[in-house]
Amino acid sequence: MLRPPTRLLTRLLAGLLLLTAGATRARAEDAALVVDPASSHVRLHLGRTGLLKFMGHEHHIEAPLAEGRVLVVEGDPARSSVHLRFESAKLAILPGSEPAGDIATVEERMRGPEVLDVARFPQIAFASTSVRAEPTGGSGFRLVVAGTLTLRGRAVTVEVPLEVVQGAGGIQARGALELNLRDLGIEPPSVAGVVKVANRFQLEFQVQAKAPAAHP
Repeated sequence: MLRPPTRLLTRLLAGLLLLTAGATRARAEDAALVVDPASSHVRLHLGRTGLLKFMGHEHHIEAPLAEGRVLVVEGDPARSSVHLRFESAKLAILPGSEPAGDIATVEERMRGPEVLDVARFPQIAFASTSVRAEPTGGSGFRLVVAGTLTLRGRAVTVEVPLEVVQGAGGIQARGALELNLRDLGIEPPSVAGVVKVANRFQLEFQVQAKAPAAHP
């Protein structure tokens, strides 16, 4: 009388073990990576407009990464995620991109209340909300990462197109997109009202992430 329930229990236990093994394999395929700031860069390229725009010059700004985390789900990139953080006070003019005598004035204005207002908003952050993936062959992927960019206390939804290459030591992602300063709560600065920073600008980036160093 006890044999049928025993066989049923055995089957249930075997099924549970298979499910547990599958979940363990799935978790093993997830790779938690950290962004390497030394091998990564995010740059802003701002043009000029206005009646006398030929008298001004474009601005090229480096935004160093303070930290970043990337979760890569092997075989299912759409479940991956990205989190990046910047310190707004560290945004700086790219060396050699404009006259040395102008850099201090431009950076002071950029960090002031008119633009980044770093005293009130010391952090800039990006957090992904979804990822669309398309294989490009080999170890590469073309991704569109949707997420929230938080700047000056304002959260803006953006979509970031990426070309991603995955290697044994981590991933490298490259991409660029265009944004509007006004969408970020920033009125384009001007000089005497005749030379103005263009509202639309380009954000260009290269991000490298790798497995965190093992602790002894």
